[in-house]
Amino acid sequence: MTLVSSSRTRRSRRTPAIVLLVAVVVFAGMVAWSLRPVTRDLPESLTYPPAPSGTNGLSAEERQQYYHLTEGGELFPMSWLLALEQPVTDAAGKTTYRPFLENVQRFGLIPDPPSRFNPYGLPVGVTIGYDQVSGLQMMGLNCTACHVGEIHYNGRAIRIDGDQNMSFVNAFITAMVNATTDTLKDPERLARFLDRRRRVKLVAVPDYPVVEKEDIPAPKDDPDELLDSGHHGLHRVMDAVRSMASTNRGLLEQKLDSLRTIQILKQAMALAPVDGYGRVDAFGVGRNELFDAFSSKDFTKGSNLLAPDAPVSIPHLWGMKNTSWFEWGANTNSVIQRNIGQSLGVGASYDPDSGYATTSRLDHLYAMEQLSYKLTPPVWPADILGPIDTAKAARGKAFFDRTCALCHETYAKSGPKGDLNEYQLFSLSVVGTDPNTALNFEKNVMTANGPQPFGLAAFSVVDNVRKAYYLTHNIPDDVQAKWEDRERRPAPEFRVPLMQYDKYKDTARHGVYRAKTLKGIWATAPFLHNGSVPTIYDLLHLAADRPKEFKVGTREYDPQKLGYVTSGDRFITPPNMQEVTFNTHLQGNSNTGHEWWFYPELTDEVRFEIIEFLKTFTDPGDYSFTRPADAALPADARAPIALPRR
Repeated sequence: MTLVSSSRTRRSRRTPAIVLLVAVVVFAGMVAWSLRPVTRDLPESLTYPPAPSGTNGLSAEERQQYYHLTEGGELFPMSWLLALEQPVTDAAGKTTYRPFLENVQRFGLIPDPPSRFNPYGLPVGVTIGYDQVSGLQMMGLNCTACHVGEIHYNGRAIRIDGDQNMSFVNAFITAMVNATTDTLKDPERLARFLDRRRRVKLVAVPDYPVVEKEDIPAPKDDPDELLDSGHHGLHRVMDAVRSMASTNRGLLEQKLDSLRTIQILKQAMALAPVDGYGRVDAFGVGRNELFDAFSSKDFTKGSNLLAPDAPVSIPHLWGMKNTSWFEWGANTNSVIQRNIGQSLGVGASYDPDSGYATTSRLDHLYAMEQLSYKLTPPVWPADILGPIDTAKAARGKAFFDRTCALCHETYAKSGPKGDLNEYQLFSLSVVGTDPNTALNFEKNVMTANGPQPFGLAAFSVVDNVRKAYYLTHNIPDDVQAKWEDRERRPAPEFRVPLMQYDKYKDTARHGVYRAKTLKGIWATAPFLHNGSVPTIYDLLHLAADRPKEFKVGTREYDPQKLGYVTSGDRFITPPNMQEVTFNTHLQGNSNTGHEWWFYPELTDEVRFEIIEFLKTFTDPGDYSFTRPADAALPADARAPIALPRR
């Protein structure tokens, strides 16, 4: 993750940091040049599990590009990542060193074998690109690290593109930083690292056909990584460093700022519930990154710092093309601004002191968006998870149509072409689910222009980045219009729904949390916006009867309850995976709410009939159902509110 600052007062302190960076690079290069090879405990290749079943919209070539196209957030030298090791201790207490990328499943990441668009065999969502500051080949992250899922059953794996992944990205980044630090402290481990780095064979970053036109050309002479061996390689490193310190000074300073703020983020996150697996508080972390990384002449360092205590379950992406307002809190209708914000969250930089120059790749973000539009709800794999009882599903559909469909499948249409779904919004008092996500988005942050709600202040940042990118890269208006989908979407907005409830029709009753269509919901556990309920079966109970604590991290699926296994012999996790227990009593983790008028009549028989229907509920497009007569509907739900009407 990248931390940014608009402070001008720290400029004089940044030059020593650049000098230190140069000194470290020179020293490391000299050590790499002089050390003799160390060959023990150096496995040369990784192993990969069998290919998973399942596809839901993308071709094999599109899928590979989707998994590895950079968004501009280059984080770590590629050759360093390929040379990095991790200590592994066996049952007898013996420690050996294995490649860091071996067993990436311990971070909830999905392994992906080498291919045309993944020459190094990086896990899904880990990208390869050229750093725009230095020109070096770097790894980064894109949205598929979180938005590609996989479920396991009886030794079979089912891949679902656009699904929630059980990833723990913060743990992955933390482990990578810790492994690097530990390597520098241990001479023997450092020697192995340098030898492995010497034998890494880099290849050119591949061309991605899904990108219509690259706005940023690749370097003509791809510089080797910082620990290259040989005099020539060292000179190339120094050329890159000189470039970083001169022509790209502003963006370099932002990258140095990022390193300085890691401790701030770690302290803030220690006060919050554990976000992984399958969750992240992107807005909470973004608040600390964008508005509290450093002190400023306008406000004191620490004044905007908050614990990121509103982690949300990663939403699925199918149906996004026709979604009017995005995020769980329905706070933006803009495709391009949402994507820019997401790229900043996974490492892209910007420099407010030089007109918001950015490393974010809007050309690539558009390509990723178009691939996401092709995703369809996943079809129930009966050959793996078992056949569907059609009679039972029909009874479940009848019940679903007079209950769940009234909220989730009843929505208005909007947009210039009338094809955007205006999903219903429900107030905190009505839906009763954890309020932190909605409330934190609207808390003020101090900015150079005074206090503003976080959502509006963040929109200002990403909008400035958008304008700067268009100007810097000479993006013509017709391409801008295409990237922003102006034919189908209104003018871009960020909003704070609770504060601005009287400004928008759908927020008039203080609506904030949306009731999105349930197509393909069988594959998207855990449930509620904060992932506090492990299965659909548990969700169809009153909150008092739902699990108060449950383990997360396994991919083992429960086809009866529609969710992940939470205990017993089938709770299987990879070796060395951090154990996480979801505690619903913690701030941001509440599992209350979503307790509707029909819950008292639910029996297990009815619950499993609804579940059986949801296995079939996968057709794309709007869902037509026979609505009960108004006289047959109750007047209110948990709080006095008229039920939705078509």
